Formats: sequence, structure tokens, C-alpha cells
Amino acid sequence: MKAEFYKQQVKRVLQMVERNLGDEANRVETLPAAEFLDPTRFAAEKSLFQRLPLIVGHSSELPAAGDYIVRELDNRSWLIVRGQDGRVRAFYNYCQHRGTKLVHELSGACRGRFVCPYHSWTYNNQGDLVGMPRADLFPGLDKSQKSLKQADLQEAYGFLWLTQQPVAVVATVSDYLGGLEPELAAMGLDGHHLYFDQTRELKANWKFPIFAFLEGYHIGSLHKNSIAEFFVKNVAHSELLKPHIRSFVPRINVVELADADLSEAKMSEYITTTNIIFPNVCMIAHPTSMTVISMFPGDTPDTCTWRHMLLTPDKPTTDAERAHYDKTIAVLDGVTYLKEDFWVSEQLQEGINAGAIDELTLAKNEQMLKVYYDLVASYL
Repeated sequence: MKAEFYKQQVKRVLQMVERNLGDEANRVETLPAAEFLDPTRFAAEKSLFQRLPLIVGHSSELPAAGDYIVRELDNRSWLIVRGQDGRVRAFYNYCQHRGTKLVHELSGACRGRFVCPYHSWTYNNQGDLVGMPRADLFPGLDKSQKSLKQADLQEAYGFLWLTQQPVAVVATVSDYLGGLEPELAAMGLDGHHLYFDQTRELKANWKFPIFAFLEGYHIGSLHKNSIAEFFVKNVAHSELLKPHIRSFVPRINVVELADADLSEAKMSEYITTTNIIFPNVCMIAHPTSMTVISMFPGDTPDTCTWRHMLLTPDKPTTDAERAHYDKTIAVLDGVTYLKEDFWVSEQLQEGINAGAIDELTLAKNEQMLKVYYDLVASYL
């Protein structure tokens, strides 16, 4: 996205770099360590995940009618499929006869019908019950009342947003995004391609990996073997667009923007923008790609699931293009995330589990961790 879109933010970041001073709070803050193990709070957080629109996929995963993906969230299986009418729907992935899981593959294409493995009740890709063996054994059964059970699924800004509970916090994703909506609309991510998709289990509270994208204090130390050389140390600017957060971390060449034509300059080449889409998504803009990381609570407060998607503007068609993105993945997923952010999140959780730390201490330039923590608390 062109830097003109962020004209005021660019000016602010340049002033910060000149002073070598980023956003800072007035005082040191703390977060209680015990709350990252508290089962009552954890249960409330999991309930929060059922009431909010969550990114569960990218539109490019379902390019044609009948294409489907299966997502497992909080002991529920969801069948997400593009119907013959082009609309994407989310169904409970369970047959309405006895509750047997309907589809066991994680993805695929159903050009015909979904058939339950138990009694062969059959559904079309719009969730309608269209057949059953020996229908005469069900006299008076109205098949229209036995369609697959649905939840709200909205396709917007290139993503698939699932709200699991019938009573949602907002009616539309656009409303939910609020101040972030113009930015996501301008990104054109609906035209991007999902090039890389990796899900991992972490032995850490789901909020800890998100913390890493809310402060730049750790970059020079934790990321010294991967990305630290590209960034100005300890300078970052953040904006609160309740309940979302947008942050800007300047790269070492950011001073070139002072004399650049902002209407032509590519923002991600000078400043890394990260959008924290509440409650659990970190969307990071790179010069030639986009990282989308989604965190989901695990079965206990000290476990979680991390999904890393890398989106590219187009589907790579040459060896050189694939090699370029593979190199990006090798650094980001293989080192920055797996060996650094993953590792330190589990280290933090280990210290808390051991009872070695009573509180998390936040420097003045780590203020957004407190802001984010309080946002989660306000929604519980």
C-alpha cells in the first residue's frame, strides 16, 4: 500500500526516528502472572472466541463451487464450503441423523454430494439434505428441517470470518473492523494467493505470541539472528482503533521517506505495519507478501494453536518467484517465528508455570501490551 495512505503516521514515525524515541507511557506497568494460568479467566476467553468474527481461512482456499475446508475450533468441527451459488457457508460438520462427523478430510472438492459414512445420509454443497437410504423408513420426515446446522460465515476483504455463536457482537465484519476497514479494503487481499499455511501447537498462553507484535523492545535481542538488522531499534508508533491496534515499526531506510513522493512510495519497504485484529490476528505487511498469524486458545490456559499464512499478490508461476517466497518463509517461519517468537513464548509460560514470576513487568515502550490485555479483559 502506498505511503500516502499513512501520511500522518509516516510524519509521526520520522519524528520519532529523529529523536530516537518511540511511543512511551508515563510509567512502568505490570500484568499479573497468575491470570495466564487462571481457569476461570481462560473459560471466559474461550467464550469470547465464540462471540466474535474469527478469520478461519482465505478466499483463495475455496476458488470454485464445491471446494471445502474443515476447521477444528474448541472441540467443534466446521465444514466451510463454497456452494453452487458462489456463497461460502459454515456448517457444523456433523450429520443431522445421529451426529456423526460428516467430512474427515481437511480440504477438498465436492462436486457432487457429502455422504455420511454411518448411514449414507447425503447433503449438497449448500447444506441441504437431498437423500437417504430407505426414505420410506422415515414417514412424515421433512428433509428441509434436517439440513446441516449453520453458523454465520462472512467472506470479506479476502478472508473467511466465522462467528460460532448465533448471537454475535456485531452484525457485519465491516462494522467490527471500524477504523481498520478502509485500510483492509485498500489492501486488496481478496486478490491474493495463499502460498504457505502452517499450524503448530504451542505450550504457551495464546496471548503471549501476540505480545511480540506489540513492542519493539525485544527486536535487537531476540531477533538478532534473523530480522533485527532491518529495523530501527526501540522505535515504534501505535494507534488504538478499538478494539483493534495498528502499529508501525520503522526499517533502517525509513529516513528516505522524508524526501520521497508518498503517493508513489511503497510503505512496506520503509515501515512494517502490523494490524492486530482483535482478538487474535496479527497481520504483518512485508515488501512483497503479507503474513497473517492467528492464535487460538488450547485446551488449557498454557497451551494454544498458532496458524501462519503467507499471502502473495499473485500465485507464483516461475522457479525464481517460488524461490523468493521460499526464502521469506525460511527466515520468517523457520527462524523468526519458530526459533525465536515460539521459543520465547514457551519460555515465558515455563517461568510462570514454575511460579518463578509473580508479574510481567512492562517498560514504558511496551505500553501496548497493557492496552491489549485490558481490551481482552473489557470483552470478557
